[in-house]
Amino acid sequence: MGLWEAFLNWLRSLFFKQEMELSLIGLQNAGKTSLVNVIATGGYSEDMIPTVGFNMRKVTKGNVTIKLWDLGGQPRFRSMWERYCRAVSAIVYVVHAFKLLYVSV
Repeated sequence: MGLWEAFLNWLRSLFFKQEMELSLIGLQNAGKTSLVNVIATGGYSEDMIPTVGFNMRKVTKGNVTIKLWDLGGQPRFRSMWERYCRAVSAIVYVVHAFKLLYVSV
């Protein structure tokens, strides 16, 4: 990358920077934390422990910074979902496609 391209990229970053917040909600073991890890690192691991309460992770890709709120899906944590979904840009409801026993059809 030349000096001119570096300057243009820097100039774009000043004017085209975006920030957003996403809350990921869903029942326990739906894959919310796995989705956050894939977004943040591109990697997937089957060895995940259940989220206790919530986790927050900031991910920057190019000029976009995303604050991800990973909310616990166990019944005792669902009452706090509303608090973490109020002022966000989007709410993502994660469903484990193979666990049909949680979903009444």
